Amino acid sequence: MLKYAPWNSYELHAFGEPISRRLRQERFDAIILDTTFLCWRWGKPREEYFDHLLREYSFIAGSDAIKIALPQDEYDHSTVLDDWMADWRVDLIYSVCYEHRDVFYPKAAMHAEIAEGLTGYIDDADVAMMHRIARPFVEREIDVGYRARNLPPYFGRFGRMKAEIGERFLAASIGLGLHLDISLDPKQSLAGEDWLRFLANCRFTLGCESGSSLLDPSGGIRRACDVYLADHRDADFQEIEAACFPNEDMRTIFSAISPRLFEAALAGTCQILVPGKYLGILKPDEHYIPLAPDCSNIEAVHTQLTDWRRARERAEACRAALLGSERLTYRWFVRDLINRIENKLEGRHMGGDAIDGGTIETSISDAERIHQLTEIAVAMVLRGSHDLRETILAQASARAAIGDLREGVLAMPFRGDCIDQASGSRTVKFIWKAMPLRLRRAILQQLYR
Repeated sequence: MLKYAPWNSYELHAFGEPISRRLRQERFDAIILDTTFLCWRWGKPREEYFDHLLREYSFIAGSDAIKIALPQDEYDHSTVLDDWMADWRVDLIYSVCYEHRDVFYPKAAMHAEIAEGLTGYIDDADVAMMHRIARPFVEREIDVGYRARNLPPYFGRFGRMKAEIGERFLAASIGLGLHLDISLDPKQSLAGEDWLRFLANCRFTLGCESGSSLLDPSGGIRRACDVYLADHRDADFQEIEAACFPNEDMRTIFSAISPRLFEAALAGTCQILVPGKYLGILKPDEHYIPLAPDCSNIEAVHTQLTDWRRARERAEACRAALLGSERLTYRWFVRDLINRIENKLEGRHMGGDAIDGGTIETSISDAERIHQLTEIAVAMVLRGSHDLRETILAQASARAAIGDLREGVLAMPFRGDCIDQASGSRTVKFIWKAMPLRLRRAILQQLYR
């Protein structure tokens, strides 16, 4: 948000930090509930974490801000999440398992708009970094590189696939002379720039869609697994399934695309993927080497590893397909999110809600002055006002942008009337808030041309 929409004013707060009186009383335009906040719905013990969170942040439920939720793992404690979103009257939910939104949000959807979201997007900084660090395909030191972790049994067989393809591929590749760097050990996990540099040194990498094949509405399956494993530490998946969720697994697959597909594509790494939906963008053989979930076609996959020319073609086709879709970028996501917020705010204002938190009465002369100032502000932007342009392009705060606008307005007398600096600042700030949201958006888009 700060990177792609810097003209707004933001307040970042994390659960566990002190909640100031000002935070409770602030009149926000929008409140975004991020993934790491929403995951506390399965925190244990519930009384210490989730129930405490609901009490401490109950002021959000009463806020008239546009409320947005960015949940992940929606199949985990799905009913708890739905009740929470409904109770807080969340206005917009980005669902990463969008096709199952009716299952997840029967209550929340009565008030909230459900939009399709992703677990991560392509960032301009990562694109630029990969241009710098990616090694030529023939010079890379690792033939197949991969990292994954064994997920708990309450994610079902589908959730276990990430780890299983790594184990099976590693076992089937012994003695083939390949340089492999495949690990499921949490101690060897890679994050941030280390992960990107690792991919940039791999010719091939493994992958599949992420998600779960179990729906756990209130966490009952998770609790049953935890209790069983406490007494049966060496139990395998089949034993745990029989004891904790018999005949429940694989009824429905709740899948989502993983950001690691984007990262591998940016690195120019050829991907070996279990066939899946992949947003309808990636196709087997054209964009990746298909791998059977049970690795039964491992010999055919091994043959493909020796055809570096074809591997580079697949990697380039995958990169072009993903980078060619603007909706997979953080830039698009931020624009989409802000557009939805502004449309909802505008709808409320048109429905009679007060602007800026209160009822404002204006005389005829005040209304005329507002109209004139609005025209001046638009004219300044369309002329390419240097100060305002530089302020926003330099990602300064909204207050600084309004200050530059005020300075320009103060230098322009209108209809023989004049205003002092203090009232000018208040008036222009009010103008910006009172402008139709589509006009504000048009001004900012003009600046970014």
